[in-house]
Amino acid sequence: MLIDDLQALATDLALRASTAPVADRAEAAERLRRHVVEYVLPRAADADAPLVVVILGSTGSGKSSLLNALVGARVSESGVLRPTTRRPVAVAHLDDASGFALLPGLTARDTVELRTLPDARRGLVLVDAPDFDSVELANRALAVELLELADLVIFVSTATRYADQVPWEILARAQQRGVPLLMVLNRLPPEADEADSVIADYRRLLERGDFADAGAFGRLEVVPVSEGALDAERDALAAGAIAPIRGALDRLVANDAERRELARRSLVAALEGIPAAIAEMASQVEDEEASARSLLLVADGAYREHRVALGEELGRGTFMRAEVLRQWQEFVGAGQVARFLAQGMGKLVASVRSLLQPGPPAPSIEVREAAFADLVALTVQHADAAARRVASVWMEDPYGQRALAVDAGLWGASVGLGERLSTELEAWALEIGEEIRKLGEQRKGWAQAASIGVNALGTSAVLAVFVHTGGLTGAEVGITAATAVVNQKLLEAVFGEANVAAFVGRAREALGRILDEAFAAERARHDRVLGAGVAGTEGLADRLRELARRAAEGAG
Repeated sequence: MLIDDLQALATDLALRASTAPVADRAEAAERLRRHVVEYVLPRAADADAPLVVVILGSTGSGKSSLLNALVGARVSESGVLRPTTRRPVAVAHLDDASGFALLPGLTARDTVELRTLPDARRGLVLVDAPDFDSVELANRALAVELLELADLVIFVSTATRYADQVPWEILARAQQRGVPLLMVLNRLPPEADEADSVIADYRRLLERGDFADAGAFGRLEVVPVSEGALDAERDALAAGAIAPIRGALDRLVANDAERRELARRSLVAALEGIPAAIAEMASQVEDEEASARSLLLVADGAYREHRVALGEELGRGTFMRAEVLRQWQEFVGAGQVARFLAQGMGKLVASVRSLLQPGPPAPSIEVREAAFADLVALTVQHADAAARRVASVWMEDPYGQRALAVDAGLWGASVGLGERLSTELEAWALEIGEEIRKLGEQRKGWAQAASIGVNALGTSAVLAVFVHTGGLTGAEVGITAATAVVNQKLLEAVFGEANVAAFVGRAREALGRILDEAFAAERARHDRVLGAGVAGTEGLADRLRELARRAAEGAG
């Protein structure tokens, strides 16, 4: 049950990391997910697995020398070059190589050097961490990551560095994590009075920081090591100087119950810290969801209103340039078509043939492309206006500001919108041409006329969709209305009134879907920049809280 809850918690933390609207919150969720996956789950799955004992310390504190002393071999280099430990060194007994599985993130990224020794203590994995105050940021991050993975931390400081700020920041994180501690105070002055004074001051600082109960074996112990207490042959601290630590580790090896108890204590502490972190994260999620809903409602309204406005302008047909309409009207010859309509359909067929075949080529493609260009320009203009309106409102909200900082393109229509629309309109025109051919084949008397001027009839159909007489008033009556009439009459004469009404209606619906999809895609950009959208994280805050609570209870 505990394992299932932890796995579910890790899954939801991954969702949180992928949908958080700002980098620092995504990073916090990912850190907690890795803590669950890389420490809590492996430890909960196997309480008898080797303990991970991490040696932490500042630059030059003697961590590597301590590791060499504890394993009885020169496995980690010390020296004057700082930082000395550039890569973590993990040491285990030959029989405990499986213990390296407790460092999954580090081993997967090949950031830890794994060493097995026949004389190493069974049941322990000793890790020499990089310096937590290293000038190299990657080293600092690795040191903190190892702290999160530790069952026991041996914290090494020196007589000259114990009061520095950075070590206390790391100790505060260890306290928050709840990991058991052993303290080493290295390089004490040889004079007993001075050494006692430093030790007393260090213990006083630890008590003031409420570390007294953080000891791995009861009250927190400080192991003093004098300057010069070295084993030069092994590049190690002298065995006698660290006898209390050696003894503590030997007891863990000899006593399975004590070792399991320390592992359980570290696991429980790790789980107890999770609900507080989750509570803050869950509150953030709820805050973000409320803000996102509000911001996305603004986007909904802006794009909906501009889509309606685009549809109204499309319905009036006044978005097209007058010279485009005039060019088409002059070609078809509205007056001549009207005269032939009055004289009879038979003569009209001949007229259509004479209008569409002889003389200069019909400007069908040019007129259609010009009409498409006008529609594309109008669509982009409305998409631009909707985006600017949304961005202006979002700038007044902190989450909106961050979203716009992530994608400055939200201030306008998306790049490539016009090109995508042009491609879709060309495909739409091809479908219209295909339907015209089918209609011509169905009407035997008019098949010849339909086949003679498919391009011209197709352009006439496109303009019939763009321009119709409904809603035209006042100054709009003119070239626009005249073009609407001539297109309608020409198509009705060739295909019949009922066929044309149904055909134009279908084409208009198809065009509407193209524009709807274009606006939906423009609107969807705002979902993506706010994360996966509200729908992607529904119930996440409640699930996180419940899983964290059950996991903490399950470890008890």
